[in-house]
Amino acid sequence: MEMRIANLVLNDFTRDNRVLKVSQALADAGHEVTVVALHKKGLPEREERGGWMVQRIPVSLAALPRGTVFGAMKMAELALKVVWRWRKMDAWHCNDIEAFVLGWCAKRLNPRLKLIYDCHEFEAERNAKPAIERKLVGWLERRMIRKAEAVITVSPSIAHAYRERYASYGIPEVHLVRNIPEVAALNGEKRTAEMGMPDHFRSRFGIPEGDFIALYQGAFTYNRGLETALEAMVGLQESGIHLVLMGYGPLQHLVDDAAARLPHVHVHPAVPYEQVLAHTRSADVGLVSVKPTCLSYLYCLPNKLFEYILAGVPVLSNDLPDCRALIEDLGVGEVVQDDTPEGWRAALRKLQQRGNQAFHKALQAAPDRISWEQEKARLDAIYAHMAH
Repeated sequence: MEMRIANLVLNDFTRDNRVLKVSQALADAGHEVTVVALHKKGLPEREERGGWMVQRIPVSLAALPRGTVFGAMKMAELALKVVWRWRKMDAWHCNDIEAFVLGWCAKRLNPRLKLIYDCHEFEAERNAKPAIERKLVGWLERRMIRKAEAVITVSPSIAHAYRERYASYGIPEVHLVRNIPEVAALNGEKRTAEMGMPDHFRSRFGIPEGDFIALYQGAFTYNRGLETALEAMVGLQESGIHLVLMGYGPLQHLVDDAAARLPHVHVHPAVPYEQVLAHTRSADVGLVSVKPTCLSYLYCLPNKLFEYILAGVPVLSNDLPDCRALIEDLGVGEVVQDDTPEGWRAALRKLQQRGNQAFHKALQAAPDRISWEQEKARLDAIYAHMAH
């Protein structure tokens, strides 16, 4: 049965690939989908996509600084603008805790409204959140989580943690829907590769053919191991090992400074989602260097991990339980035992000597074992169950 679904995300929906994939999957399944996002100057308030809609809501208090009090003021304005307007939908797909709070308010007005709580992280244990905010999120989840029809998480450890933490608070079934790139996009790039795909990094930065390229892909931000990766490159000037950093974020100045000082460190601007895998394929190894500074990071399965694997690039990862389990299960990379610049430097030298051909067969087989199509099937099953 077709459902009318509001897919609520509290950002401007310009780079949220998970929300995009979920929306397209639900539309492909025959549902009427509207992404409800925040408006930002220069963006259209209304867009038509591949069988679904985007509606961005102007928020007059959006310019207020971050913080618990100002955040509450923004949420109050959003509640007034969003809850009433979309309360009569059949379902709300709530991305993260703030959206789930609004969904809970909408359900108070329309008890028949079905809520899906899609946790992109371990919401009460997120990185760099003040203790008071983490406690508030935990308090909200304990009181509201029983109102969800289902909870979705992005890694096995986060799913287990939710079941364990909220078992006595009426948590519904917890489902795993990992954030894996679409195989269709990868297949298109494979066809391009057969015709001779350009080696983006070597041609852009003049890297010699025989040199070894390590890729840091994603946000230039805190607790992602960026600083450790940069320090690891000191002393590798004559090794033939290069570090390419592709992304953007608040630590851009550190990246630019390292590239100015070290000739084997290169900065590549972020590329559109549909071009990510084509660029990733130009690397010899992909780095996952997330610091386990909080439970959300300890239990993570980052987007970049799947992007590396499906692009056919071996992975060198920090020792994070779910990342280790996936890498070892698929046989697609190595885990760094010593999370220091010296440890990463030694691991890179070892991989350089071993060569990425050692992982070739495992990487070729990986798309048959991990794909967005498999995750999409779980998502479809959740909504099919709700619709009947």
